Amino acid sequence: MNGSVTDIGRRLQRAVIRIAFGESPELLRVDMPGMPRPFLPWYLVSCGAIGLFFRIWSRWERVGVGHIPRDQGVILASNHLSSSDPTMLAAAIYPRWPKCMAKIELFQKPGVGFFFALSGAFPVKRFDADLGALREAERLLAQGEILGMFPEGHRSDTGALIEAHLGTALIALRSGAPVVPVAITGSERFRHGWRVFFQRPSVRIVFGQPFYLERPERFTRETTETAHLRVMREIATQLPAHYRGVYQERFADLPAAAAVDLP
Repeated sequence: MNGSVTDIGRRLQRAVIRIAFGESPELLRVDMPGMPRPFLPWYLVSCGAIGLFFRIWSRWERVGVGHIPRDQGVILASNHLSSSDPTMLAAAIYPRWPKCMAKIELFQKPGVGFFFALSGAFPVKRFDADLGALREAERLLAQGEILGMFPEGHRSDTGALIEAHLGTALIALRSGAPVVPVAITGSERFRHGWRVFFQRPSVRIVFGQPFYLERPERFTRETTETAHLRVMREIATQLPAHYRGVYQERFADLPAAAAVDLP
Protein backbone atom coordinates (compact mmCIF):
# COMPACT_ATOMS: atom_id res chain seq x y z
CA MET A 1 0.00 0.00 0.00
CA ASN A 2 2.75 2.43 0.98
CA GLY A 3 4.57 1.64 -2.27
CA SER A 4 1.46 2.45 -4.30
CA VAL A 5 0.97 5.77 -2.50
CA THR A 6 4.62 6.68 -3.04
CA ASP A 7 4.38 5.81 -6.72
CA ILE A 8 1.25 7.94 -7.15
CA GLY A 9 2.99 10.83 -5.39
CA ARG A 10 5.96 10.61 -7.71
CA ARG A 11 3.73 10.56 -10.77
CA LEU A 12 1.84 13.63 -9.55
CA GLN A 13 5.09 15.43 -8.82
CA ARG A 14 6.41 14.61 -12.27
CA ALA A 15 3.17 15.81 -13.90
CA VAL A 16 3.35 19.13 -12.00
CA ILE A 17 6.97 19.65 -13.07
CA ARG A 18 6.10 18.90 -16.68
CA ILE A 19 3.34 21.51 -16.61
CA ALA A 20 5.28 24.16 -14.71
CA PHE A 21 8.75 23.89 -16.26
CA GLY A 22 8.89 21.03 -18.74
CA GLU A 23 10.92 17.92 -18.04
CA SER A 24 14.67 17.99 -18.56
CA PRO A 25 15.70 15.67 -21.43
CA GLU A 26 19.31 15.71 -20.22
CA LEU A 27 18.33 14.29 -16.84
CA LEU A 28 15.98 11.80 -18.45
CA ARG A 29 19.01 10.63 -20.42
CA VAL A 30 20.72 9.60 -17.19
CA ASP A 31 17.56 7.98 -15.79
CA MET A 32 16.49 10.87 -13.54
CA PRO A 33 12.86 11.61 -14.46
CA GLY A 34 10.83 14.40 -12.92
CA MET A 35 13.58 17.05 -13.06
CA PRO A 36 12.84 20.51 -14.52
CA ARG A 37 14.22 22.27 -17.56
CA PRO A 38 16.26 25.45 -16.99
CA PHE A 39 13.99 28.32 -15.93
CA LEU A 40 15.20 31.87 -16.66
CA PRO A 41 13.05 33.72 -14.04
CA TRP A 42 14.41 31.41 -11.33
CA TYR A 43 17.97 32.05 -12.48
CA LEU A 44 17.59 35.84 -12.58
CA VAL A 45 16.11 36.01 -9.09
CA SER A 46 18.38 33.47 -7.40
CA CYS A 47 21.62 34.56 -9.06
CA GLY A 48 20.83 38.23 -8.42
CA ALA A 49 20.34 37.47 -4.72
CA ILE A 50 23.54 35.42 -4.56
CA GLY A 51 25.53 38.18 -6.23
CA LEU A 52 24.22 40.69 -3.67
CA PHE A 53 25.14 38.28 -0.88
CA PHE A 54 28.72 38.00 -2.12
CA ARG A 55 29.07 41.76 -2.37
CA ILE A 56 27.87 42.27 1.20
CA TRP A 57 29.64 39.41 2.96
CA SER A 58 32.96 39.36 1.11
CA ARG A 59 35.39 41.74 -0.51
CA TRP A 60 34.41 40.57 -3.96
CA GLU A 61 36.09 41.74 -7.15
CA ARG A 62 35.67 40.72 -10.77
CA VAL A 63 38.11 41.67 -13.53
CA GLY A 64 37.98 41.28 -17.32
CA VAL A 65 34.28 40.44 -17.72
CA GLY A 66 34.38 42.37 -21.00
CA HIS A 67 36.65 39.67 -22.45
CA ILE A 68 33.69 37.29 -22.78
CA PRO A 69 32.43 37.40 -26.39
CA ARG A 70 28.78 38.36 -26.89
CA ASP A 71 28.20 37.21 -30.45
CA GLN A 72 28.98 33.49 -30.20
CA GLY A 73 29.15 30.49 -27.90
CA VAL A 74 32.09 30.54 -25.48
CA ILE A 75 33.64 28.24 -22.90
CA LEU A 76 34.58 29.63 -19.48
CA ALA A 77 37.31 27.31 -18.16
CA SER A 78 38.02 27.87 -14.46
CA ASN A 79 40.01 26.45 -11.58
CA HIS A 80 37.91 24.94 -8.80
CA LEU A 81 38.41 25.76 -5.11
CA SER A 82 35.03 25.32 -3.44
CA SER A 83 31.40 24.38 -3.98
CA SER A 84 30.59 28.09 -4.25
CA ASP A 85 32.60 28.50 -7.49
CA PRO A 86 29.80 27.76 -10.02
CA THR A 87 27.42 30.25 -8.37
CA MET A 88 30.23 32.76 -7.97
CA LEU A 89 31.13 32.41 -11.64
CA ALA A 90 27.49 32.97 -12.64
CA ALA A 91 27.13 35.97 -10.33
CA ALA A 92 30.31 37.51 -11.79
CA ILE A 93 28.78 37.72 -15.29
CA TYR A 94 25.17 38.36 -14.23
CA PRO A 95 22.69 38.84 -15.92
CA ARG A 96 24.32 36.65 -18.58
CA TRP A 97 23.53 32.98 -17.99
CA PRO A 98 26.26 30.31 -18.09
CA LYS A 99 25.16 26.70 -18.42
CA CYS A 100 27.52 24.64 -16.27
CA MET A 101 28.48 21.02 -16.75
CA ALA A 102 28.29 19.39 -13.31
CA LYS A 103 29.05 15.94 -11.98
CA ILE A 104 25.96 13.73 -11.88
CA GLU A 105 26.33 13.14 -8.14
CA LEU A 106 25.15 16.71 -7.48
CA PHE A 107 21.83 16.03 -9.18
CA GLN A 108 21.26 12.96 -7.04
CA LYS A 109 21.10 15.00 -3.83
CA PRO A 110 17.47 15.65 -2.80
CA GLY A 111 16.47 19.27 -3.41
CA VAL A 112 19.93 20.34 -4.53
CA GLY A 113 19.66 18.56 -7.86
CA PHE A 114 16.27 20.14 -8.55
CA PHE A 115 17.65 23.66 -8.16
CA PHE A 116 20.77 22.82 -10.16
CA ALA A 117 18.54 21.73 -13.03
CA LEU A 118 16.43 24.90 -12.78
CA SER A 119 19.63 26.96 -12.94
CA GLY A 120 20.70 25.43 -16.25
CA ALA A 121 23.32 22.91 -15.11
CA PHE A 122 23.46 19.57 -16.90
CA PRO A 123 25.02 16.27 -15.76
CA VAL A 124 28.18 14.50 -16.78
CA LYS A 125 29.44 11.07 -15.74
CA ARG A 126 33.00 12.01 -14.89
CA PHE A 127 34.75 8.66 -15.29
CA ASP A 128 32.87 7.46 -18.36
CA ALA A 129 33.01 8.49 -22.00
CA ASP A 130 29.79 10.49 -21.60
CA LEU A 131 28.91 11.24 -25.22
CA GLY A 132 25.51 12.60 -24.21
CA ALA A 133 27.08 15.35 -22.10
CA LEU A 134 29.54 16.09 -24.90
CA ARG A 135 26.71 16.51 -27.43
CA GLU A 136 24.73 18.72 -25.04
CA ALA A 137 27.76 20.98 -24.55
CA GLU A 138 28.23 21.28 -28.30
CA ARG A 139 24.52 22.01 -28.79
CA LEU A 140 24.63 24.85 -26.25
CA LEU A 141 27.73 26.37 -27.85
CA ALA A 142 26.19 26.15 -31.33
CA GLN A 143 23.23 28.14 -29.97
CA GLY A 144 25.56 30.89 -28.74
CA GLU A 145 25.39 29.96 -25.05
CA ILE A 146 28.06 30.40 -22.38
CA LEU A 147 29.35 27.04 -21.18
CA GLY A 148 30.87 26.93 -17.68
CA MET A 149 33.54 24.25 -17.23
CA PHE A 150 35.81 23.22 -14.36
CA PRO A 151 38.41 21.02 -16.07
CA GLU A 152 39.67 19.53 -12.80
CA GLY A 153 36.27 17.89 -12.32
CA HIS A 154 36.40 18.32 -8.54
CA ARG A 155 37.35 21.09 -6.16
CA SER A 156 40.97 21.02 -5.04
CA ASP A 157 41.55 20.05 -1.41
CA THR A 158 44.74 22.13 -1.30
CA GLY A 159 43.49 25.17 -3.21
CA ALA A 160 46.09 24.55 -5.93
CA LEU A 161 45.43 23.11 -9.38
CA ILE A 162 45.09 19.32 -9.53
CA GLU A 163 45.31 17.03 -12.56
CA ALA A 164 42.51 17.99 -14.93
CA HIS A 165 40.43 15.94 -17.36
CA LEU A 166 40.54 16.25 -21.16
CA GLY A 167 36.83 17.02 -21.62
CA THR A 168 37.07 20.82 -21.78
CA ALA A 169 39.75 20.70 -24.49
CA LEU A 170 37.83 18.07 -26.46
CA ILE A 171 34.66 20.19 -26.45
CA ALA A 172 36.63 23.27 -27.51
CA LEU A 173 38.28 21.36 -30.37
CA ARG A 174 35.06 19.81 -31.64
CA SER A 175 32.94 22.96 -31.36
CA GLY A 176 35.51 25.55 -32.49
CA ALA A 177 34.30 27.83 -29.66
CA PRO A 178 36.71 30.26 -28.01
CA VAL A 179 37.91 29.54 -24.48
CA VAL A 180 38.12 32.23 -21.79
CA PRO A 181 40.46 31.17 -18.93
CA VAL A 182 39.09 32.07 -15.51
CA ALA A 183 41.10 32.40 -12.28
CA ILE A 184 39.28 32.33 -8.94
CA THR A 185 41.24 33.09 -5.78
CA GLY A 186 39.98 33.31 -2.20
CA SER A 187 36.87 31.16 -2.55
CA GLU A 188 38.60 28.22 -0.83
CA ARG A 189 37.90 30.02 2.46
CA PHE A 190 34.17 29.40 2.02
CA ARG A 191 34.88 25.75 2.78
CA HIS A 192 35.55 26.68 6.42
CA GLY A 193 31.87 27.20 7.23
CA TRP A 194 29.53 30.13 7.76
CA ARG A 195 31.87 31.93 10.19
CA VAL A 196 34.06 32.99 7.28
CA PHE A 197 31.43 35.51 6.21
CA PHE A 198 32.07 37.56 9.34
CA GLN A 199 35.70 37.87 8.22
CA ARG A 200 34.70 39.31 4.82
CA PRO A 201 37.21 37.22 2.81
CA SER A 202 38.77 38.68 -0.31
CA VAL A 203 37.65 36.89 -3.48
CA ARG A 204 38.84 37.72 -6.97
CA ILE A 205 37.56 36.41 -10.30
CA VAL A 206 39.70 37.24 -13.32
CA PHE A 207 38.60 36.55 -16.90
CA GLY A 208 41.52 36.27 -19.31
CA GLN A 209 41.66 36.95 -23.02
CA PRO A 210 39.75 34.44 -25.17
CA PHE A 211 41.77 32.06 -27.30
CA TYR A 212 41.05 29.35 -29.87
CA LEU A 213 42.37 25.82 -30.12
CA GLU A 214 43.45 24.76 -33.60
CA ARG A 215 41.21 21.99 -34.87
CA PRO A 216 43.33 18.93 -35.80
CA GLU A 217 42.89 16.94 -38.98
CA ARG A 218 42.39 13.82 -36.84
CA PHE A 219 41.22 13.63 -33.25
CA THR A 220 43.70 11.52 -31.31
CA ARG A 221 44.56 11.35 -27.64
CA GLU A 222 47.83 13.14 -28.40
CA THR A 223 46.14 16.12 -30.13
CA THR A 224 43.56 16.34 -27.33
CA GLU A 225 46.26 16.26 -24.64
CA THR A 226 48.17 19.01 -26.43
CA ALA A 227 45.03 21.15 -26.50
CA HIS A 228 44.32 20.27 -22.87
CA LEU A 229 47.76 21.50 -21.80
CA ARG A 230 47.11 24.79 -23.60
CA VAL A 231 43.86 25.24 -21.65
CA MET A 232 45.51 24.49 -18.31
CA ARG A 233 48.48 26.71 -19.12
CA GLU A 234 46.16 29.65 -19.78
CA ILE A 235 44.35 29.06 -16.48
CA ALA A 236 47.64 28.69 -14.59
CA THR A 237 48.94 31.91 -16.13
CA GLN A 238 46.11 33.80 -14.47
CA LEU A 239 46.88 32.35 -11.02
CA PRO A 240 49.53 33.18 -8.39
CA ALA A 241 52.30 30.57 -8.07
CA HIS A 242 50.89 28.91 -4.93
CA TYR A 243 47.59 28.25 -6.76
CA ARG A 244 49.23 26.60 -9.79
CA GLY A 245 49.72 23.22 -8.13
CA VAL A 246 50.81 20.38 -10.43
CA TYR A 247 51.08 22.77 -13.39
CA GLN A 248 53.70 25.02 -11.73
CA GLU A 249 56.53 22.61 -12.56
CA ARG A 250 54.98 21.49 -15.84
CA PHE A 251 55.05 25.07 -17.13
CA ALA A 252 58.31 26.30 -15.64
CA ASP A 253 58.34 29.41 -17.84
CA LEU A 254 55.11 30.87 -16.43
CA PRO A 255 55.42 34.53 -15.43
CA ALA A 256 56.04 35.18 -11.74
CA ALA A 257 53.34 37.87 -11.63
CA ALA A 258 49.97 36.27 -12.26
CA ALA A 259 47.20 38.07 -14.07
CA VAL A 260 45.06 37.73 -10.96
CA ASP A 261 47.58 39.91 -9.05
CA LEU A 262 47.52 42.72 -11.60
CA PRO A 263 45.20 45.73 -11.20
